[in-house]
Amino acid sequence: MKRKISLFLAALLLFGLCSFPASAEDRSALKTPEEMLEKMTTEEKIAQMLMPSFETYIDEKGEQQSLTEMRPEIGETLKKHGFAGVIYFAKNMADTEQALRLVDAMQSANAEVEGRPQLLTAVDQEGGPVARLGHGVQMPGNMALGAIGDPEAARQAGQLIGEELSAVGLNYDAAPVMDVNSNPENPVIGLRSFSDDPELVAELGKALMQGLQSTGTISTLKHFPGHGDTATDSHTGLPRVEKSLEELKAFELVPFQACIDAGAEAIMTAHIQYPLIEEQTAVSTDSGEEINLPATLSKTILTDLLRGEMGFEGVIISDALNMGAIAQHFEPLTVAQMAIEAGVNILLMPVNTSGPEGLAALDQYISDIAALVDGGTIPAERVDDSVLRILKLKEKHSLLEAYDAGNLEERVAAALETVGSKEHHAIEAELAARALTLVKNDDNLLPLQPGEEKTLILVPYDSEVQSALYALETLQSEEKLPEEADIQTVSYSDFSKADLEDVKHLIVVSAIYGEREMDPWTKDGAYSLLLDKVIPFVHEAGGDVTVVSAQLPYDAERYRDADAVVIAWYAKGMTEDPLTAEGAPLSYGPNLPAALMQILDRDGTFPGKLPVKLPNVDEDGHYTVTVEATDLAA
Repeated sequence: MKRKISLFLAALLLFGLCSFPASAEDRSALKTPEEMLEKMTTEEKIAQMLMPSFETYIDEKGEQQSLTEMRPEIGETLKKHGFAGVIYFAKNMADTEQALRLVDAMQSANAEVEGRPQLLTAVDQEGGPVARLGHGVQMPGNMALGAIGDPEAARQAGQLIGEELSAVGLNYDAAPVMDVNSNPENPVIGLRSFSDDPELVAELGKALMQGLQSTGTISTLKHFPGHGDTATDSHTGLPRVEKSLEELKAFELVPFQACIDAGAEAIMTAHIQYPLIEEQTAVSTDSGEEINLPATLSKTILTDLLRGEMGFEGVIISDALNMGAIAQHFEPLTVAQMAIEAGVNILLMPVNTSGPEGLAALDQYISDIAALVDGGTIPAERVDDSVLRILKLKEKHSLLEAYDAGNLEERVAAALETVGSKEHHAIEAELAARALTLVKNDDNLLPLQPGEEKTLILVPYDSEVQSALYALETLQSEEKLPEEADIQTVSYSDFSKADLEDVKHLIVVSAIYGEREMDPWTKDGAYSLLLDKVIPFVHEAGGDVTVVSAQLPYDAERYRDADAVVIAWYAKGMTEDPLTAEGAPLSYGPNLPAALMQILDRDGTFPGKLPVKLPNVDEDGHYTVTVEATDLAA
């Protein structure tokens, strides 16, 4: 009888080690990633591989609202599951103090389970067009840094971004973008890329990554193996790149390899088909057609290439799994199985979490994947490998230690001093000015010499009127404008032919987001048609025209008839005057004010160099030759 009891207890002990969750006391004693992994249940492992967003919630009236403060149901979800992390968006980050308190509340809810690793608190803060902090510096953007061409400038930008993220408790940045933007028709990368030169992308991307890392921020390279040569937005469709592995190695993979060799910690996948590399196909649930597996679901690309040939040992995170390129063609559980088997470690935004139904779906998603693992459909060793990599990354950044909020009020005060500070905006403005690129300047028109004769600044949006006023106010405060200067500003929506009366100098801003907006025969090209009329009208009246290309630079040759063309690299305006704002102003684009100040400053300079080749365009604004930089002065 004693022997039978002993055998029973031994079996029970063995069974318990394999299947029962560790107690809080056991967890608190765990020190290493390996020890923590051994004590985790299958569902805990799966949760540790997920990074959901809680961007919105459904209120008591059934209406969707931005999540800006902790809600009970979100707190319960965070207590229930130990996620890899949470990713935040602009809707979560409207205000610096609010953002810090929200991030802290989520970390605190997660920490209520003793011994649980801290959350990766993630955000897309690339600078330029993609930035989430409501009162943070926007930065001039990656292509502007490409125009500067100085790794120290990129490192400085990364450090500044990292300082602001750290101030509000964010420890993980989905940046920098390492895509080589070789296709002017790319609808989703564009200014987010440093250049169409892979060596320059490698140099600047590595520097920005190191700038982020210097602040303790985890940096994530994206989008592997390259999103720069696509004409489809993976948010809405499934791109396809017809390149061989040899072609990728000579071009798209160059920046990734440089950063891997320099200590990259995380890499994000691309939802893109590469049929010459990954030949395996699946049937689309949307169209019923056979499609090649995108990189996110490709073992050939993620395990054989990224891990095997390129030697990456860090964490692989998917791009958002709710994007059209994935969600339109695959069932969620199929995506989870294929992504894990391919080598993805963190599944980003796999479930819509808005409302009770969304949170319940997240619970079920975790249970269903765990069942696939326990049943042998998903290899358990793949899951263990992923969780161990995540825990090792957290260990490196002291995120296995118990979360300590510290003195929250002191942290709030420090964040308000840091995020969007005057010092940071001064650096931002300096970088924006260094990026300004002059591609045409007939008779050395620029910088202008404004005086009593009328100068008109014509901008696309009302917010850019405020940008122009800010530029003028700054120049006046620095005594760089004569008192008699007559400078007026109007937006396209308020503009009429009468505004051109007696104009000596016209400064007109062009902000195109794609080739379609340069075609005067389409609705999208209405502003291009306007400029086609405005430029000759001013010339006939004896005036001159300066065009500021303030978004994608590929419109520059469209304005060959202008007297001067300046590329500013980003068009975002201002919603308030930074000079009169109380505290840190709302985030704004520094590029347009910098361009206008240099154009109107008698000592203004334009030191930037083209980091991309500019395409020629035909008479309808369509791209033609894209292999040579356009000489607009010719």
